[in-house]
Amino acid sequence: MGAMSDRSQTLKQVARRIGQLVTMLAFVFVGWALFEQRGALGNWQPSVSQVLMLALLVAVYCAALGLLAFNWATIVQTLVQPSPPVAPLLLSYTKTQIAKYIPGNIVHLVSRHIFLKDFGLDHRPLATASVIELASLPLCAVIAACLVVPFVGGAGQVHAQLETLAPLFLAMAAGIAALVSWRIQRSWRMAALRVLSRGVGFMVFQGTIFAVVLFVVSGSFVAVAIPAAIFAWLVGFLTPAAPGGIAVREALLVGLLAQAAAGDELLIAALILRVITTAGDLALYIAGNVMLGKRVAAITDSPHR
Repeated sequence: MGAMSDRSQTLKQVARRIGQLVTMLAFVFVGWALFEQRGALGNWQPSVSQVLMLALLVAVYCAALGLLAFNWATIVQTLVQPSPPVAPLLLSYTKTQIAKYIPGNIVHLVSRHIFLKDFGLDHRPLATASVIELASLPLCAVIAACLVVPFVGGAGQVHAQLETLAPLFLAMAAGIAALVSWRIQRSWRMAALRVLSRGVGFMVFQGTIFAVVLFVVSGSFVAVAIPAAIFAWLVGFLTPAAPGGIAVREALLVGLLAQAAAGDELLIAALILRVITTAGDLALYIAGNVMLGKRVAAITDSPHR
């Protein structure tokens, strides 16, 4: 038992070191790209209409995050019986999501857990819910990217590679989803379908937001940016020691779409996307406190809690 534990710790350490190396290389890549494109970056001055469009995209991203918040609520309500009220579950997500940018990639999960422990929820279902949520996100990303690829025009080699791999990945993702749906309790199947549907919807929204950002910057709509952005998110999500996929996502976006748009435009769009997603997380925090704070306080004060 002790040997297995030591081996597990060693593997975790190796994974973390690899993640740190990937993140460091991504920072170097993005830093070099910034240096090379410093003239173009300094010359880009958005118009009022462009700024308004980007502000609108922050609101759209914040709303899309609501899909993931409802996924978290659905997972917990499915695992915990009787089902807890939805408001505290949503608030636990909206209050803590911004903490994903703290190094370690787990602070937001721990904070969510601590928040809900105060509502009498046990450790085990919350830990299980976190594992299910984390597993569902990459699955949804793969499904979303594969569903989008056939409907977008491509830019040379990038799109050709995506089109070649998409059926394989979609078959794998669909097989995993079908296996999970078959193995889980019958009463959980509808909840699983809702979680997958919302997750796929979020990924498509996120990819489309980047495509619109690139359009705002370059003046041309690059449809292949949608699956590329989803793939970049997936790699950033799976990279240990990269809080919020920082630098990894930006490096991949610039590299993947090098044949589809100019390097300076890609870099500007990737950096703007980071600003939009961070601002969206902050907007979610504010909106959650404003819209859910009083309702959760009322539940807390209720003698029937």
